[in-house]
Amino acid sequence: MKYIFFASLLLCTVYFTCLFWTWNLLQFNVSTHHADAILTFTPESKPKTYFVTTRDNKKIAYWYFPVEKSRGVVILVHGYGNPGGKSAVFGQVEYLQKAGYSTALLDLRSYGESEGQQISMGVHEWKDLEAVYDQMKLLPENNNKKIGFLGISMGAVSSIIEVGQTGKGDFIIASVPYANFDSLFSAQLTREGVSPTLFLPLMKQLAYTEFGTEYQKFTAENYITRVHVPILIIRALHDDVVKSEDAQVLYEAAAQPKTYAEIESRHDIFYFHPDEFKEVVLDFLQKNSN
Repeated sequence: MKYIFFASLLLCTVYFTCLFWTWNLLQFNVSTHHADAILTFTPESKPKTYFVTTRDNKKIAYWYFPVEKSRGVVILVHGYGNPGGKSAVFGQVEYLQKAGYSTALLDLRSYGESEGQQISMGVHEWKDLEAVYDQMKLLPENNNKKIGFLGISMGAVSSIIEVGQTGKGDFIIASVPYANFDSLFSAQLTREGVSPTLFLPLMKQLAYTEFGTEYQKFTAENYITRVHVPILIIRALHDDVVKSEDAQVLYEAAAQPKTYAEIESRHDIFYFHPDEFKEVVLDFLQKNSN
């Protein structure tokens, strides 16, 4: 009996140690990312910040860079990162403007100047995209213009969910999206050097307390079949953040019209291979935003 007691005690200790470690990892991943912006502006050069309110009453900050007689509006949606927010995709404004596209850049909830204290990896962020889309649609200069999303990673997933959920959006460019939470959590655990087989069930259960009981419904894999506008899915062949093959999985599940591109790059394709990224994006926009 003594050996059984100590064996049980050891198992309980191991279990709660694993549970505590997994909880800390999840908390770190979803905690508030109100951090200093990546970019530093002078008072004269800082873009004006506008605000919209989401359907769940979150105040979302965005920048807007209109182009006269634009060919359309691209809403740039950043991914997970700290610091991050709208300044993380500011570098893409210039080439899109030169090509004739107005741009809007938002801080997803809990980033930058937006409200919120928790990241939900797409479960709620799609509402932020909807609010900015609705505002772009109201502006007179965007009358009869196509308005769509260019999202990176979590931003790509949020874009797919938003269009699939609401039908709002005329095109999607989804760079390095993850397919579902199993895939996302497995990739995170692998980067931490632990076994997904052991820790993934714990991570999934703990996520219920953070994201709600229906969180696994809000995935790109679930919503991709509901998207019926042109979509470009970009895969980083050497992705070091999410599972590279997820992009291909989503492309195969997507309805037409769809476009697929593979780039020999790590996760942040625009950073590592900007020329290839721009070429793929502009070619898609040329064909699908006019």
